[in-house]
Formats: sequence, C-alpha cells, structure tokens
Amino acid sequence: MRYSVLLLAIVPLLASPQPADDPITRIGRSERTVSTAPGYYQHHMPGEATIQVQVSGNVVNPGLYEIADETDLRRLLALAGGPQVDIRDPQSDRRVEIRLFRPGTGMLYGALLSDAVSNPVVIPPLRHDDALLVEVVDKRRLGWQDAATALGAVGTLAFIISVLGG
Repeated sequence: MRYSVLLLAIVPLLASPQPADDPITRIGRSERTVSTAPGYYQHHMPGEATIQVQVSGNVVNPGLYEIADETDLRRLLALAGGPQVDIRDPQSDRRVEIRLFRPGTGMLYGALLSDAVSNPVVIPPLRHDDALLVEVVDKRRLGWQDAATALGAVGTLAFIISVLGG
C-alpha cells in the first residue's frame, strides 16, 4: 500500500509537460548565434524576419550579419564586438566614427560613436543591404618630445647654413 501511494505521487511529476525547445517569446532566452563561414554571422531567433548588413572597418568581428529586422545600429555594433582599439596613447585624441551607407542613397548617417550613443533617436533604422563602416581615428597631440625634435632639426639646419655660408 505504501509503495502504491508513493508511486501515485511520483507519476504526475514524471508526466508533467516539458518546456518547448523554441519558446514564442524572448523572455529568458537570447537569440541563437551561428557562424557558418568566416565573416558571416547570424543573430536572430528562429522564424524571425531578417536583413543582411555588412559591418566593416575597425570592429572586432567584421563581416556580413544576418540580424532580426528590428535590430538597431547600436545593437549591431555590439554584436560585431564593438570598435577595435589599441592601447590608449596619452598623446592622442581618439574618436570612433560610424557611417551608415545604403545602396542607391550613399551615406545615410555619420556621427561620432559618443554622439550616436547619447542621441539614438536620430539614427535611421537598418535595412537589408546596408553597410556600416567603423573607423577609429587617432589624432596625435604635439608633446614636448615633438617640440624638441623640431628644435633639433632647426638647429641642425642653422648649423649647416652657417658652415656652408661662412
């Protein structure tokens, strides 16, 4: 009798429905990421409408991205690994520029990454066959080493002129 009561208590637990492999919502799940070839990435849930966008320039993972059609530019940049920057040089003013190109239109959007992050409402939605170009621009400031090099060059030039002229 005891075993039959225990068995009756366990059977409903074993027969309970298992969760579906592909839920209808994104709650608690992230999209599947698949790379089928070098430079080709798929970031979307199964069954979602997708677009393809080319990401190039100074990003960690450049290539062709097949993404859900509602993906925005900032998320695409994050999926591509973000801007690829070297160790920061204290003598440089580094900025990251992003440009969005659309076939038949040309450059549709261009801004500094900092501006795009602070004002995302002006970024146009992505469309199929768009291209995103990311450039890291280092503008080096003049330091005392540069001033010393220039002063040495001027001194050398003055010495040569004084020897040849005198």
